[in-house]
Amino acid sequence: MYIEISYRLRESKEADEVLSLPGVSIKWRSKFGDGKGKSNQTSIIEIFSHHGTHIDAPSHVHEDGLLMSDFNASDFVLDKPVFIVCPKGDGEKITAQDLEPFRDELEDADCLLFYTGFSKYRNDRRRYVENSPSFSEDSLEYLLSNFPKMRCLGMDIFSIENIPEGRKSGWSVHKSYLKAREKRFAIEDMKLEPLIGKKLNRVISIPLLLDNEACPATVVAEVNDNCAESEGGK
Repeated sequence: MYIEISYRLRESKEADEVLSLPGVSIKWRSKFGDGKGKSNQTSIIEIFSHHGTHIDAPSHVHEDGLLMSDFNASDFVLDKPVFIVCPKGDGEKITAQDLEPFRDELEDADCLLFYTGFSKYRNDRRRYVENSPSFSEDSLEYLLSNFPKMRCLGMDIFSIENIPEGRKSGWSVHKSYLKAREKRFAIEDMKLEPLIGKKLNRVISIPLLLDNEACPATVVAEVNDNCAESEGGK
């Protein structure tokens, strides 16, 4: 079976109070029932490239980095994903020690989905953005140096690194994972809780392949619903 592990985008004209960014805006160019006898409906969508569940390409933090359009659709089909449950609280770091117990599972993995449980605060925008747990640089160096097939890192937190810390460091954590000319990407702000207790077979993410540094995406997971796994397993 397939389940959605991304958040659906909803129209909202209110600005994000934490990031001072607009929500999703849908402007109708033509619409049924507007009194003008329109025979079809067309619209214009405006959205921040990092809104909701979205993919970061290397050009997000590297001037000469790969764009979304440098990827192929097949790059977003991941056949050897691993799902890890490792609860983290406000401001906590995901470390290499957190990953080490899953070394055998990660050996041939092309995707790691990391569930901290912090997504339960997603509706508390200030806490979710400013107090978010994050990956440490050593955890990402461990990941890339030991598991060369890894090309996707997904998470149920707002960003791969805490936003206030990232602004101060020049996004050093992003750069520890996203290398300018390597086909690797991150999926931030995911809905991963539905994967608990299921065997994960495949992950498919569906972004627009624009000449851009990021893009919202729909992400689905193929799972075996009748095969309960111990918490933290694949």
